[in-house]
Amino acid sequence: MNHSLYIAIIMLVGLLGGKLASKLKLPSVTGYIIFGMLLGPSFANVITKDMIKAFQFINQIALGILAISIGAELHRAVFKRFGKTLFLIAFVDGIITAGSVALLTYFFGVPIEFAIILGVLAMTVSPSGVLSIIKEYQAKGSLTRTLLALVAIENLNCILLFGVASAVLVGLSNTDMKGIQLILMLVKEISFAIIVGSLIGAIVAFVFKKKPNNSKLLVFLLGVILLNTGIANEFNLSALLINMTTGAVLTNLINRKMVLSSTLERVELPIFVMFLTLAGAKLDVSILATVGMVGAGYIIGRLLGKIGGSYISSGFTSLEVKVRRNIGMALTPQAGVAIGLSIIAEQKLPHSNGLITGIVLSGVIFFEVVGPLLLKKALKNTGDIY
Repeated sequence: MNHSLYIAIIMLVGLLGGKLASKLKLPSVTGYIIFGMLLGPSFANVITKDMIKAFQFINQIALGILAISIGAELHRAVFKRFGKTLFLIAFVDGIITAGSVALLTYFFGVPIEFAIILGVLAMTVSPSGVLSIIKEYQAKGSLTRTLLALVAIENLNCILLFGVASAVLVGLSNTDMKGIQLILMLVKEISFAIIVGSLIGAIVAFVFKKKPNNSKLLVFLLGVILLNTGIANEFNLSALLINMTTGAVLTNLINRKMVLSSTLERVELPIFVMFLTLAGAKLDVSILATVGMVGAGYIIGRLLGKIGGSYISSGFTSLEVKVRRNIGMALTPQAGVAIGLSIIAEQKLPHSNGLITGIVLSGVIFFEVVGPLLLKKALKNTGDIY
């Protein structure tokens, strides 16, 4: 089959899956992922592994849109109102999640350096899973107001910690690498990404102030996302961090978040349908038998961290009781960011021989299906949707 047929199948079958899921009172995201899994190598093999690789650009565009959208939630007004609360919850549940997953996977036999990376990767929350469900059900309320900014901070913390942890582990495994080289690697991977994202965000803000028409603005934004991603790939930086920084700088300079979100909304749905359907196709169900108890340890540790950690930390905040009881469930979706970082981890630590990706994929299979259901339940429990 040619690429046009593949894209048509991915979009139409994914859309059908979302529609059937809605009929069954399930989030559309769950339908996209399950039908993608049925199309993928684990079942029908209509979408082959080669085709999944060929469509990596769709993942890059989708993750770029998500990163800018989530970065746009980091407005100074949000921090002024919820700053201490958000950072406390993100810090505590991040530490508990990373610690629980690292300890459990290490207990089940994973080498300590890989267990540390798995703990860091478990901190990620799927922006696409959260954003899609909030938009699908038009959620509004106390939980929704804080959730997107919290997801942004959780992923930002993970990306920063991942950069530090991976660089340190690579440095320790390389006896020829000196301390100064390790520091320079950290500066390159984190500081340069923030500097590039900030500069591009300032340029985008300047263009926004000129008030171009919506069609040209959409083309410009997509170009910026691809530019950020291309720069990141060329210089081995974090595309997610660059795009998140661009979104954060943009929203704080222009105070027109609605213009940004409404512009991107015009192209989000078809890209997200393809992205999530491809994410489902990537899931190799046979990996569950391979990782066994280690995969279960990853899942249990992450549930303990997200639900238990956020409940404990939110007890020291002024959040409503109903939000405190449900915010952990709302943070359980996990997908593309975790997979993307696990692939980067495999490249940095090649002696892992696919172990990291296999364990993360086992967790993603669980959290891509169960996470959206828990998020929907959390939004219902708090009255954000009916």
